[in-house]
Amino acid sequence: MALFGLANAMVHHHTSWQQLYAAAERALQLELWPEAERLLQRTLEQVPQHAAALHLLGKVMVERDALEEALAAQQRSCQLDPALGWNWFASGELLLELQRFSEAAAAFEQALAALPAEGWIAEQCSEARLQVALQGERLDRTLGPLTYGYWIAHHEPRLVSAALPLQQPYWLLTNNAAGELSWMALHSQAPLQPPAAPLGHSPWPVEGWLVLLGPGSLLRAGALQAIEQWLHNKATLLLPDLLYGDEDRLDAAGVRHDPWFKPGWVEESFWASPWLGSLSLWRLSWLRERELPLPPGDASGRLAWMLQALETEPTTAHVPLVLSHNRQPPAPLEPAALQALQTHLERRGEPGVAARAHPQLPGCAALQWPLPKTSSCTVVIPTRDRAELLSTCLSSLWHSTAAERAQGVELEIMVVDNGSVQARTQALLAQWQQRLGGQFVVVADDGPFNWSRLNNRAAALARGELLLLLNNDIEAHRPGWLGAMAAQALRPAVGCVGAVLLYPDGGIQHGGVVIGTHSGADHAYRNLPPDHGLHRSRSQLLSGWGAVTGACLLVRRALLWRAGGFDEGLPVEFNDVDFCMRLGQLGYRHVIPPEAVLLHHESQSRDAHSSSTALQALRRVQRRWPGRFASAAPWWPAQSERNCADGRPVGLEGLPI
Repeated sequence: MALFGLANAMVHHHTSWQQLYAAAERALQLELWPEAERLLQRTLEQVPQHAAALHLLGKVMVERDALEEALAAQQRSCQLDPALGWNWFASGELLLELQRFSEAAAAFEQALAALPAEGWIAEQCSEARLQVALQGERLDRTLGPLTYGYWIAHHEPRLVSAALPLQQPYWLLTNNAAGELSWMALHSQAPLQPPAAPLGHSPWPVEGWLVLLGPGSLLRAGALQAIEQWLHNKATLLLPDLLYGDEDRLDAAGVRHDPWFKPGWVEESFWASPWLGSLSLWRLSWLRERELPLPPGDASGRLAWMLQALETEPTTAHVPLVLSHNRQPPAPLEPAALQALQTHLERRGEPGVAARAHPQLPGCAALQWPLPKTSSCTVVIPTRDRAELLSTCLSSLWHSTAAERAQGVELEIMVVDNGSVQARTQALLAQWQQRLGGQFVVVADDGPFNWSRLNNRAAALARGELLLLLNNDIEAHRPGWLGAMAAQALRPAVGCVGAVLLYPDGGIQHGGVVIGTHSGADHAYRNLPPDHGLHRSRSQLLSGWGAVTGACLLVRRALLWRAGGFDEGLPVEFNDVDFCMRLGQLGYRHVIPPEAVLLHHESQSRDAHSSSTALQALRRVQRRWPGRFASAAPWWPAQSERNCADGRPVGLEGLPI
């Protein structure tokens, strides 16, 4: 008799509780939840104090999301049989889910005492205790004050003693009572003389470092000693010309919060969020060599001075330590600062850029590059049936790019049909060919799926100056995304341009590729909301990356061939990363403009989780780029876990999101 029929027979006829319980266990193994629940209820009618049956009943109730009822069953089971152990463990899991963290920790401790051989339960105990300390604070939007406080106490690198003598002189420029700049010598082992009569006509002291602090910024005790130690440990023959570090803020009570863990020198990211405003250190001998003037005292003038100094190509280094605290909230960039940024970009060969204060992120800039009056773009979409996905992709692409086409962008859509057999797909392609005529091209390729080969073949036939590689499960709604990407792709310094891709639930699927994650690569900020606050809300700003995903990648067609096309030995995975790295080796940078936000129904057209080619592809790129995947620098902050896409600081890898 089938188990379902047996369960009904047992419920309606006199059956021993032993038989009922045994049948319930079989139903659980087969995941027949309603049958298991009926059998367990009947068991408990005969033996109300059956602790194991209550434990199993609690597990069944979880399957129908009756968490409170499930917890009541587990806790009753624990009262009846404290030595069972698994009832305590199940109680702990439910209490964690219900965010009753203190009770969860106690339950896991009881489970570990009853099941000492199951040492892994100690990890659950630790997680629950950590959640007690964090009071349920999560990492799904930003690094909250409790989590940051926990990191400071348990994982932050300790600075050396502020009493340790400094080996170099450090000069701080401050405004005196008359509003004039005056020199302040910071403590040093060597005697310091104010530079009242510097050598020659230079305003700079002969040696040491200029320390620039922004308004409201406070140099952290021991910061200079930590910098000297860091420079000593680097053991480099040449000193950097410019140093900067990480920072955080102080609230009214002096409690640290809102850390800003910065990347290495990524030019586009710096333009959008100028991170030298709180603290920067400049080597004085370099300033003398470049004959730079003294920096002004106001914030806008000082930013203009820094940008001028950056144009003389200083060697720059990021010290991965929190070196300064800011006692004031960030202020919007003033018109003078924005004008200085525009002037700097023009001198850097980036004319016509419009810079405005970011409307949601004080201290940051919204940057817009001009789109040429005429340009052409071929959109390449490989597909194999899945007409419902392709139809949505084509319709949303065409409607969302109306403004760009009106501005003179010639759009060609090229669908690479990789062996479609369904009549619905052929009808859809014929419909678009009739609608767009010569602007819609179908290229047939019935060979095995090879993303690199399909895109290489399409690129050889494309007419557009730009190539937009697009998965058939991409959906575009916000106007302006293509124009923003095209304006970036036409910059001489830029190689590939990507987009912020969202899951259907609104979370980020791709915010840039972090090379060096998991000894390979991963997508930045995966599963976070697009308006998250990590790394100064980097997903809402122009940002530079080591690579971008091929699911939506725009590149000049000439650059594709200059880099040798996509590696057809990488048919599925890592072909986009490898291509971006080859362009990077040629000196090109890869960026994502914040206006480019699209929806990605990831893995709907291909099961990425059952890939048989991923490991082989990883080994191929590791051999090609030896040592490159051992570090996430410079695009990922050194103080952030490189194996966690949400930007959490080093040491919190095991903390759940």
